[in-house]
Amino acid sequence: MTNLGGFGIDGFTPIINLPQVAILGVGAARPTPVVDNDGHVAVSHQMVLSLTFDHAFVDGAPAAAAFLQQVATALAG
Repeated sequence: MTNLGGFGIDGFTPIINLPQVAILGVGAARPTPVVDNDGHVAVSHQMVLSLTFDHAFVDGAPAAAAFLQQVATALAG
């Protein structure tokens, strides 16, 4: 994991350093207007997560999407 959010960076592409197989980039958490399930506008903190992975070791987009979905679910509480 690498975090540039503390520097005010919203999104970026992290670079894998061997022997890593993947790295998760975490951007800044920013208050953002969102629409809830009832159609009301509320303020929620949102952040960009960027996952870089070596396709030789990880089964492409399905694996990355599944991982990021689990991270998002865990962060949503």
